[in-house]
Amino acid sequence: MRPDGSPSSLRDALAAGWRELALYVGAGVVYVAIGVAFPEFLFSWPVAAGYLVTCVVLLPALVRFVRVRTERR
Repeated sequence: MRPDGSPSSLRDALAAGWRELALYVGAGVVYVAIGVAFPEFLFSWPVAAGYLVTCVVLLPALVRFVRVRTERR
């Protein structure tokens, strides 16, 4: 990583892009599975938006936080 936060190489940039794509695809697959199992749960767009934010933003941030915390021990 460069000091400004940008990837230092094309390979790093592509890897970050693939990780982000995998998050969205994984969230979509789980969302469809929940929709098949419990169709009435996913009828409102606020639930869908909250689910997407939780899966793509909050869970990865939580995983990073736990990893950093366990590495410091």
